[in-house]
Amino acid sequence: MLRDAAFWSTLIALLALVLSQLPPVREILKPRELRIVVPEALFLYHFMGNLQMSAFLTLNNVGGRGITVQKIECVLIHEEGSPRYRLPAQTYWPRAQSGSGQELFIGWVPLKPEEHWAETVHFYKFWSVQDEEDSAAIISRIRNDIYAKRALLEPGLVNKPVDADEKLVKEAKDFFEKRFTLAKGNYKVLIAAISEKSEAVSVRGFDFTLYDHHLRTLRSIEDDYKTGAGIYFNSEDPLKSGVNVRLRPIDDAEAKRDYAKLAAD
Repeated sequence: MLRDAAFWSTLIALLALVLSQLPPVREILKPRELRIVVPEALFLYHFMGNLQMSAFLTLNNVGGRGITVQKIECVLIHEEGSPRYRLPAQTYWPRAQSGSGQELFIGWVPLKPEEHWAETVHFYKFWSVQDEEDSAAIISRIRNDIYAKRALLEPGLVNKPVDADEKLVKEAKDFFEKRFTLAKGNYKVLIAAISEKSEAVSVRGFDFTLYDHHLRTLRSIEDDYKTGAGIYFNSEDPLKSGVNVRLRPIDDAEAKRDYAKLAAD
């Protein structure tokens, strides 16, 4: 058989076929590498003082092996070191359901080489149990007070704005003031993708500046708490929904060093 030319030609043909189905050696030897792409802008807003952020995010697997992203998080740090926020990516608005407004929770994201995942991501930190209970009570009291007053209006006046009791509004404003800690100045923002092995496989960093007019806009919704806007329904004024901030990219090596320091704290 060792001298059988037909056998060897068949074997070589089979090997060639198998090898043709495999990626090139240079691709196999590529290390794990994930690239985060963010348009140079993000949207900051809050709910009763709980800071939130949304950004269009793309995860590109540019390496030679598969990567599973377990979680994504964003860290905001003021130039003076405080305030500092650590905001996990909790949900996203799927492009496939554009316009529906429905958010889905982010699970693990498996990516084969050359695959990517791109969605608008919602970053925020859940309230503590106590804050959750307190905010729910405030929301309920303001909503019930406004509904009760609306019930007393003449049928033709049901759409007339109704103000909640001043004591209840003050309670909501006090809750907001204790939790809204943003200050003007320069911030560094670090966006990290964490693998299934709890390793930061990619970190992108940016700087941005918050000015007085940004803070005034973010605080302006507080004036509408008396009508329930920003409490149990969204304000119809787009200028009070939040602020867009422009991002200035920083060096990737610097971003990785900064995130590593935070992880060690």
